[in-house]
Amino acid sequence: MKETSIIERFREVVRNNLPLVVIVVATVLMVLAMGGMYYAAQKIVQRDMEQLVERDMNAIYLRIRNQLSKVEVTLDNMAWVVVDDLRSPDSLISVTRQLVQHNPVILGSSATCIPNYYPEKGYWYEPYAVRRDDGTIETMQLGSAEHDYTKMEFFTAPIAKGGGHWCEPYFDKEGARAMVTTYGVPVRDGAGKIVAVIDADISLQWLEKVIDESKVYKSTKRFLVTGSDHLLAGKETPIFHSAMKLVEAYAHKQGYEVIEDENGEMHHVFFHPVGGKTDWVLISILKDTEVFDQLRQVRHLMSMLILAGMLAACFIVYRSLRHLERLRKVNAEQDRINTELRVAGRIQQSMLPHDYRKVDDVDICGILLPAREVGGDLYDYFIRDEKLFFCIGDVSGKGAPAAMVMGVVHSLFRAFAAHETGAAHIMQGINEGTCQGNESNFFVTMFVGVLDLPTGHLRYCDAGHDAPIVLGKEQMRMLPCNPHLPVGVLDTIKYEEQETQLSPGDALFLYTDGLTEARNATNQLFGMSRVNVTLDKCFSLKPEEMLQRVIDDVRLYVTDAEQSDDLTLLALRYTPQSFESVISETLVIKNNVREMPKFGEFVKSMFGKMGLDKSMSRNIRLAVEEAVVNVMNYAYPAGEEGEIEIRLMSDGTVLRTVIIDSGVAFDPTIEKKADTSLPPEERQIGGLGILLYRELMDSINYEREGGKNILTLNKQL
Repeated sequence: MKETSIIERFREVVRNNLPLVVIVVATVLMVLAMGGMYYAAQKIVQRDMEQLVERDMNAIYLRIRNQLSKVEVTLDNMAWVVVDDLRSPDSLISVTRQLVQHNPVILGSSATCIPNYYPEKGYWYEPYAVRRDDGTIETMQLGSAEHDYTKMEFFTAPIAKGGGHWCEPYFDKEGARAMVTTYGVPVRDGAGKIVAVIDADISLQWLEKVIDESKVYKSTKRFLVTGSDHLLAGKETPIFHSAMKLVEAYAHKQGYEVIEDENGEMHHVFFHPVGGKTDWVLISILKDTEVFDQLRQVRHLMSMLILAGMLAACFIVYRSLRHLERLRKVNAEQDRINTELRVAGRIQQSMLPHDYRKVDDVDICGILLPAREVGGDLYDYFIRDEKLFFCIGDVSGKGAPAAMVMGVVHSLFRAFAAHETGAAHIMQGINEGTCQGNESNFFVTMFVGVLDLPTGHLRYCDAGHDAPIVLGKEQMRMLPCNPHLPVGVLDTIKYEEQETQLSPGDALFLYTDGLTEARNATNQLFGMSRVNVTLDKCFSLKPEEMLQRVIDDVRLYVTDAEQSDDLTLLALRYTPQSFESVISETLVIKNNVREMPKFGEFVKSMFGKMGLDKSMSRNIRLAVEEAVVNVMNYAYPAGEEGEIEIRLMSDGTVLRTVIIDSGVAFDPTIEKKADTSLPPEERQIGGLGILLYRELMDSINYEREGGKNILTLNKQL
């Protein structure tokens, strides 16, 4: 009971101080967001810093490694060449001089021989050449009791290792007169015995210059040390000694750590071995303050902005309380409108075909993406009498008014395409219907097409719409379209029909201007050139995949820019199925009923070869006979003799009957079905024959080609 009372009191406090609660919650969220952003930004800066330092260290490492490799390769090769000069002790002077003369990176070079190798030269023989500051090369013999090289690392280490060795840095007061590090290689005589060591001195001044170049951060301090912790380049500081303790703890001498100096300041330490024949390590140290100083300044600025935002939020809440009730009413009304628009959008989408259609002779797919809840674009397609009827259109304007016009145009297309096969006639009917009562002066750009599936013959009519694109065999072309005014402008416009032939595998791509006029964040159009580039990748794609590729490319181009216009796409691919006859017969008769016995014998013989049962034979014969008699009675003028060609063919699954005549044009597929529900005295004369073979056959198709009527009747066996 007490717990319930506390909860109720808390709720009451929240209700009475809702604006304050909102401000507090918003402040907490902003602080959390700032913390998250700061953490993420710190990680990004940290990663960038590591990448920059690693890149700089790699550059320095490669430069040092390149120079050292030159010295190593030169001396390794010279160790083989100098064998031929061992017969003459004076020739070694020439060898050391040439090494210095032809290799700018080498400050000095010596050839140290084993004791008494040349008795005439004494116990110690060390010819040495060095480049002085003025560029001259000085040669000398350094070996002596005072300069006993046999106890020095540049002589003993290569002999002990039996190969090249880089010495610890030292000051050569007698030869180079500078801080150097020496690389030595043993020289063997013809018997394989080590008889001398040839050396090259590298000045440490060069290393100082290299590691001090190209600093991304001003505070960066670089050091080059040997495996024995001798400093080759760089100036000793307290932080250097701290870093060296860290490096010693790593077995591979490679890593990254953050350490603190004696003043409590943090430093980032990177170290990496130079490699090769050296045990040198390159170290970079930079201050934490320089890396993250700007980020911390941003954090302070963000804190101030949050404080300013809190003050602004308080003011906004204070002002909003005075208009809260009004705002609630507006929101409620807006929600009601949005709900109605969403319902209208679903209704509008339900009017369009959304299934991906795959029939024997065509693949087709369409999509409409409205810029708002409802749009003014439309597309439609359906198959009737082995013809694909399709359209695409774009209503002027946007929103609900355009959507209403779209619904009217869509209904008109369905109504006229149900009994017309001419694309221009369909467009004519849509235009006349749209012009009636069009007081708001809406107009529609539109394309209507009728594709004969057996032949690929396309009849089309364009009313001011963007011309479709045909994707042939690796060739893309724009479908030529006559200029016509859009639908709904004038009811006296006469539309002309155009024709083209689609080859098997050809695709047709239709679109509204929402594609070419899609805009990105900088207000630049997607444009026709990008459409062509996208379609160039779609030759082998199915219509559904083609549309998805186009939509993906548009979305990639516009990114987060708001969609400014409805986008509608329609694609179809003509994929006719070949009809391979296993049995085929042809009969040519005159347009005279006395020829019908020949027809009867022809049909009976054909059906007998096919082994059809009596019921199916009777129905097919009745349908074909009715179609042939119609041609005899009506195709040719009275008294004019003409021929009728009848072809019966079957692939074992379908029986196809083709009736060809050269009489007057007559399309039975557009004739209205006879209304058999009316009493006989009220029915119109004619139409029963067409109704008969429509009902008895599975599909019919009519085409007028070369001045001939071609009627095709199909029946599944």
